[in-house]
Amino acid sequence: MAPFDEVLEKTGQFGVYQKRLLCLVCLTAASVILQNLAPVFTMNLPRHRCKLPEYPNDTYSIQSSYHQHLINVTIPTTDGAYSECTLHDANLYYNGSDAQWKVTECSEWVYDKSTFESTITTQLNLVCRNKIYRSHSNMMIFVGKISGALINSVGGDSFGRRRVFMLLLLPMLACAVGLVFVNSLPALMILRFFIGATSAGCYLCNVVIVMELVGPAYRRWAQVGLEVSSISINLLATLFAYLLRDWRHFQAVVAAPCLPLLLGYIFVPESPRWLVSKGRLAEAQKIVDAMARANGTSPAPTLDTDPDPPDGSNCQICIVMCMYGLMLNVSNMSGDIFLNFGIMSALNIVSLLIFTFLNERVGRRLFLMGAAGVGGLACLATILPVVLEESDWILRGLSLGGRMFITTAMSGIYIMSPELFPTVLRSFGLGSCSMMSQLGGLVSPYVADLVVFGIAGVTTAGMVLVLPETRGRHLPETVRDAEMFGRRPVDEQRSPEDVEMKTAPLLTTDIESHARNSA
Repeated sequence: MAPFDEVLEKTGQFGVYQKRLLCLVCLTAASVILQNLAPVFTMNLPRHRCKLPEYPNDTYSIQSSYHQHLINVTIPTTDGAYSECTLHDANLYYNGSDAQWKVTECSEWVYDKSTFESTITTQLNLVCRNKIYRSHSNMMIFVGKISGALINSVGGDSFGRRRVFMLLLLPMLACAVGLVFVNSLPALMILRFFIGATSAGCYLCNVVIVMELVGPAYRRWAQVGLEVSSISINLLATLFAYLLRDWRHFQAVVAAPCLPLLLGYIFVPESPRWLVSKGRLAEAQKIVDAMARANGTSPAPTLDTDPDPPDGSNCQICIVMCMYGLMLNVSNMSGDIFLNFGIMSALNIVSLLIFTFLNERVGRRLFLMGAAGVGGLACLATILPVVLEESDWILRGLSLGGRMFITTAMSGIYIMSPELFPTVLRSFGLGSCSMMSQLGGLVSPYVADLVVFGIAGVTTAGMVLVLPETRGRHLPETVRDAEMFGRRPVDEQRSPEDVEMKTAPLLTTDIESHARNSA
């Protein structure tokens, strides 16, 4: 047998078959990504203040001069802004200075509806003393992602990439629909947990399937396809959020694509690499033959492996914290949330162009180091006095620029990580890295300081130096390949037993031998 990358050289590394598959996988990946970015809009925190006790029809917007007067005497002010969480005790009004008026915390609020008619935050009053629960609900997604990565780690290598995806997509649909009807904090927490678990497992399965069916020279194009789907869905989500100002309507739109994509994934095959590693040669042969027919070539031999991979999880911890932290904090930036998120999504196009043209030219390691370093420095630059003294648009530009380069680094991680792991442990390895990376995601809802993201980005740039270069290399397939990856060419790393296996007959002959042994 020969390595599966040599099979792809004969059947086509990125032919019609792989492109058709990539389109289906990208559509499903877009739906998964949509579940993760929805909280940017559904959990938006608008301006608010305490509701006037003696004014049942109170609104955040000023209704009349009398309404303005009641607000002025009831709501304390700080630096010219109304307090969001306290009001004067109406029973203690007397002639005196404002400093002598007692204040008390309120239990009802009115919200600014100029941006959103309603959000989950306003529905459940996750403000003031309850504001921490808003961060907790965002954190639950990442707790779920850790569980989803674990499911993918064990299930993807044991039961198959495709089967795990199919088992996770249906619960993701159910939870996404369930969020439309949520009316309590416990229900929100539970559903957000399962959304995180199912979406993480689905996305990792997509990455593994695509990377295992594309040749070394074209893996970047597979990642480009996934990035295009991400950019497209970000821009569409911004448009739908702008048109649908009610969070329930927006959440319904977010959930809708899951069902047709579940049906479409029926046409996505199992990874032939995984099938061969499990001895299911006949099924692998059918997929290889279909690939050859679609690409206009002929099938070739393949090989299974059993290695122990190197680790890149520490880099993912920092990058994921930066990426999701910057995304969740888009609502804290000055200006219009739709414009900010739209610009952030559009900048991903620039990120994609950088990834497309530099990743193969400079190598995975140098590319990842540069992207993470520049993104981190952009975030750190926000503390410079010259920046703080200038207008707000400079601060916004640095934040968006940092997000762009951090996203670029994440693209590099998603193409580099699968290249470090062997076939029989690829889901386990990628899932393990993802589990570790979600530790960064866990703290991202609580981090608002760009300096923290900047330090994390620069730290990542330094840690990349310990990882091997994977550009243009065959995916590791044996224990020796994984242990020696990056030290010598893969073909020189094989043990004598591996060399003997490499000279074995073609896949069709292996099937006949397997059948005779079974009989």
